[in-house]
Parts: sequence; C-alpha cells; structure tokens
Amino acid sequence: MLQSDSLPPQPIDPIERILPLGLKLLGMFLCGVLLYQSAESGSAFPPLPQSLFYNLYYVGIITPLHEGGHFLFMLFGRTLYILGGSFWQVMTPLILFGVALKQRSYLAYVWLSLAGTHWISLSSYIYDAPFRSLPLLGGHKSGHDWYNLLIHWQMLDDAAAISDFVYYTGIILGIAGLISGVVVAFVAFFKSPRTRPIMSRS
Repeated sequence: MLQSDSLPPQPIDPIERILPLGLKLLGMFLCGVLLYQSAESGSAFPPLPQSLFYNLYYVGIITPLHEGGHFLFMLFGRTLYILGGSFWQVMTPLILFGVALKQRSYLAYVWLSLAGTHWISLSSYIYDAPFRSLPLLGGHKSGHDWYNLLIHWQMLDDAAAISDFVYYTGIILGIAGLISGVVVAFVAFFKSPRTRPIMSRS
C-alpha cells in the first residue's frame, strides 16, 4: 500500500523550477530582439539596414510565408492573389496564437509577439506603394502588391497612413505578447510547488 504521510516532503531541485522559467524568458528575449530590430528597420523610409538576426528571420520565415500566401490564394481571383501574400504573412502567427491560446500553451505569447514583428515588416512595403523603389523578388515594378492593391482600391494617396497604422499595430501586438509572456512565466514560477511528497510502500 502506498502512503504519502510517512515521510516528509522532498524539496524539488531548484534547477527543475528555474529551467522552465529561463527557457520561457529566453524565448521572450529573442522575440523582443526581433520586434525591436523590425521596428528600428521600419522606422524610416527607405528602411534602415536590417540587423543580421532579423534579416535571417525575414529571409527564412517571413518571405516564404509571403510567397506561400500568393500560392494559396492564386485560385481566388487577381485581388485575393495579390493580397494573399501580405495576408498570409501577418495572419499565420495570429492563427498559431489562437491555436496555442486554446490549448493553453505558453507558445501563445511567442506567436503574439512574432505577429507584431510580421505586421511591422509589412509597413515599409505598403509605404513604398507610390514610389515602388524597394527591391522585389523578380525585379519587376509591375509586381508590387501594394501598388496594385491601392491603385485598384483608389487609395494610393493613403499608403502612408495605412503603413503607419500597420507599423504601430505591430508594435502594440508585439509588446502585448512580450509583457504577457513575461508575466505568465513568473506567475507560473512562483505558483510551482517547491516540494513533492514521497510515496512509501507499507
């Protein structure tokens, strides 16, 4: 028969409690670096040179998502095909945020912070619509998504205002994810048990 009251509780190794906290805070730190570097790059036009970490993330994650969005929406008409790249770029982390939040996973805060980075990265592209000066994949100015969209919607003069909205929305999303993630990580740490009962056989 198992009894838990015959021996005093055993203290939990501090490493077992600190390691999950450290990993969570490391994740938030890396997300914060990406958010800061994306905001710094997008704070001017033309965009400031990208830092290495953000550039690797942009080339390796954001760009494939953007191009993949065009592919996903290519069967839904020209407008959705053009919009699909930007839409999928910014919605992917938000969808993953919703899934993780439903599962009560800590990754929800990582995805929310990354959503901010993805939104910010789009702002320069929107701002460039009237100028079409940024380098594009393929090199054809006629393929500028936001020039084509805003011309179609007769909103080309609003490019700067839309860009500012996307930029600051991204900052808000990113900061919300970072603050929430840090708070939840520390709450979980302080609520975690410091001892575990010892089960003995008798």
